[in-house]
This record gives sequence, structure tokens and C-alpha cells, in this order.
Amino acid sequence: MYCRQSLVALFIAVVTAKSSWSAAGTEGASCLDIPVGGAPAPLGSAYTAQANDVYAPVWNPADLGFLHSFEFTGMHLSYIGPIHYEHAGLVIPFGKDQESDSGPAGLGASVQSLGTNDLEARDENGAPAGTFTTAFAAYSFAYGLRIADELSLGASAKWITEKIANAKAEAYAADLGLLYQANARFSLGAVLANLGSKIKFVNEADPLPLVGRLGATYQMQPQWDISAEGVYRKTGLASGSLGMEWRYGEIFSFRAGYNTAHIKELGGASGVTAGVGLFVWGQEFSYAWVPVGDLGQTHYFSLVLRAKTNPRPERPRLKKSEDHDFEELKMDDPSQYHNIFDFFK
Repeated sequence: MYCRQSLVALFIAVVTAKSSWSAAGTEGASCLDIPVGGAPAPLGSAYTAQANDVYAPVWNPADLGFLHSFEFTGMHLSYIGPIHYEHAGLVIPFGKDQESDSGPAGLGASVQSLGTNDLEARDENGAPAGTFTTAFAAYSFAYGLRIADELSLGASAKWITEKIANAKAEAYAADLGLLYQANARFSLGAVLANLGSKIKFVNEADPLPLVGRLGATYQMQPQWDISAEGVYRKTGLASGSLGMEWRYGEIFSFRAGYNTAHIKELGGASGVTAGVGLFVWGQEFSYAWVPVGDLGQTHYFSLVLRAKTNPRPERPRLKKSEDHDFEELKMDDPSQYHNIFDFFK
């Protein structure tokens, strides 16, 4: 006989460590709080206002109203011990905006999968009792529509499943999002995530991790972006995050961030995140490093494939002009700089 209660407690404590650090109450499907994507994770998860890409179905469905291309992504997260986490997603823009390079509407789909290989089970006396597996999955379908030049709304529907040994549970949820893109430099996004039914194992049911997120992103310089985000959790503490990205033309990107979600328990250094992005013909490979305190470190590896390879309008290689907000500047030509200080002007 499985000591099921102990196994469930152990599994939940490990796989939901990042989210439960900030939680004050009991919730189910906390795996939904694990950041998705090799680009969002190193920015301290401050991504709600800039996810007009393949990560929109997870981070903010409203961002689908500002898509620029068909995109596909695959991600592997090297998580804690025997636990593995995978993600796949795609987005498709619809229609053609006469004023920009983005479509006024978009569809997206996403699959998140977390689980383990065979784990050794023990009975109530501590004797071997075979093996068991665990699995979590969330399947999302999202739609976003631009209702004005600067404003987009979106929603996603999610089917969530969990399995521990022979116990199974499922739930349904929705995300509601908003994105206000004032111009090419500034965006503001808001999301209410995981509105839905409780998830029930045997005779116990727990609510989903309901959260509200408000974020902003600003292009300080042609090669510098800064993002900030506040998160309110119904069953836990509020938290904040900050992310910065530096780009060298269309070749390389360095990302760093800070997330306060779990620093109360693990100390200030545990909030630091970092990563890099490499771009070849418009396609992106990203790596991210996200620590989890005493439990160790996690490593993200993700690939994003895009149908369009031209630079996205909201991330132009530009400089200020008297006649326009910006004008073209080829940042991937190092000969234009007389010294290192000119590079940051």
C-alpha cells in the first residue's frame, strides 16, 4: 500500500518550490507558477507587457493582438532532481494592419508538461513497494484582438491535469489579459490568471493559484529595454520583479532580472536571474539560469522559430531624430563607434 499522503506532500513541496515560497495558503496546480520560456525567465518573469510573441498564450493572451509573425517554440527546463519540465507553443497572426507590420488578431496554443521518471515507493513501514510516476500538464488555447490602434484584449482557456501514482485530477481555467502599446517604446500589460474550478485529488480539492499581474516595458535606448512587474496572489504574498535586456544588433542579447517572490525565505541573492539569446537569420536560441535556493539551480533551453526574419517594429535599431521619433541605425556595424563609450549613446 502506498503511503500516498506522504508522496503527494513530498512531490508538491519539490515541484512547486518556486511558487510555494511566496504562498501563505494551500493551492493546487501550483506548477502553473513556474516561469515559461528562455526569454521571460531571465528577466525576473517581468514579461506580461512584452509577450507579443510565441509566449503570449502563457504570459498574456492580449499580446496576440500585436503579433508580427507565425512563431513556434520548444523549451526544456532542467529542473530539480528527477523532475523535467517541457513547453511547446505556437502563435498565428490574422489580418493585416495598414499602419504596422502586425496583424490585428492572433491565435495561440500552448502545452506545459512537468513530471518525473519512475520513483521508488515505500509502504507505511518503509519497505519497498514498487515504483510510481507523477505528471502535470496544462493545455492552453488563446485568442487576442486589437480593438484600437494601441489597445488589445485577449483570453485563454486551459485544461489542467495532474497524476500522482494512481490518483488523478483535472481542472479548467481561463486567463484574461489587456495590452496597451502607447508607442514603439512603451507598453503596459495586465493579466488575471487561473480563474477556474478547484482541482480535486480523491476527497480533497484545492483552488488554482489565482494571480493578478501588472507590468510595463520601456525602451530606454535602441539596445536597452527595461521591464517591471507587480504580482498579487490570492493565497500568498505580493511580489515584484524587474528585468533588463541589452541587444547587440540582431545577433546577441543579454538578459538579467530580479524577482522578489521567494527572497523572504531564501535571502536576497535567490531573486537574481540571468540569460542570453543568440539569433541566426531571425531564429532564436535562449538560455536562462534561475536559482531555487537550497534546492539548487534550474537551467532553461528554448528555441523560437519565426516565419518573418526582419526586426520587430517595437524593437527597432533606431536613434532619435528631429523629424521622427526614431530613424534607422545599423547597430551591427561596429565601425560606426569611435570608442566603447559611443556604443552606449
